[in-house]
Amino acid sequence: MSISAVARSLSGLINKTRCRSAVCFTLNRHLNSNKRLPAGIQGCSLAGSVNSRRSSWKREILLQQSVFANIPKRTFWGLDVAFNKVDEERVRLAGPDRACAEWVLRNGGTIKWTTSTKYLKNYNLLPSIDFESYKIEEIDLTATNVIGLGFEHLKDLQHVRTIKLHGCRTIQDDALGHLHFVKDSLESLDISRCPMITQKGLAQLQELKKLKQVIIYDLIEIKDLKSVVSHLQQAMPWCSFDTSDPQQDQDQPDG
Repeated sequence: MSISAVARSLSGLINKTRCRSAVCFTLNRHLNSNKRLPAGIQGCSLAGSVNSRRSSWKREILLQQSVFANIPKRTFWGLDVAFNKVDEERVRLAGPDRACAEWVLRNGGTIKWTTSTKYLKNYNLLPSIDFESYKIEEIDLTATNVIGLGFEHLKDLQHVRTIKLHGCRTIQDDALGHLHFVKDSLESLDISRCPMITQKGLAQLQELKKLKQVIIYDLIEIKDLKSVVSHLQQAMPWCSFDTSDPQQDQDQPDG
């Protein structure tokens, strides 16, 4: 319907019925637009209110834009907590492996069961029966937005051999602290390109006595990563550390 048609229709409505609710409805439809109010209601007592509300609404939008422009993506803590907090009742009913699998897939990660060679990413393909017969062997949280709180899902897992945390921009040192839950089984760990991990967090790896390999590079919070890794290597002679960045190696010109 054209603006003029709206104006004619609304003018008749105002003159004949004075139906305030109908006027408000039409005015509200124009509230979010920059269009001029229909001529038939420009003289209406509500028009000034609408113009005032329109200005107020625009000021509020500009305020929100200025605030959110300075907020990093990961500061929506309510959503982070909702996607990472352990549901103790769910753990009790479905078992720790199933609850952990739901956490990983809910956050966009991937898992592999001990009984399968395939990786599972689709939450809807999780088994619907016999939860206790499925045990997690590998966890891949590459480029997900998990936080340390979520790593409490590792508690009571006994078969996890591999965890990949490549490109996890939101994990901090507390996430590595929770790896002690799987210290008796974890053999391979990737903590590359995690910008919030510090030297203090890496020191906690010394507790993982079964760890055989750590892929570690591009941790911007650590100025001298080679020195830190050298110290870890001395403290963890049972483990090898791979500090090579595949992307940088690929970019290197052939000699």
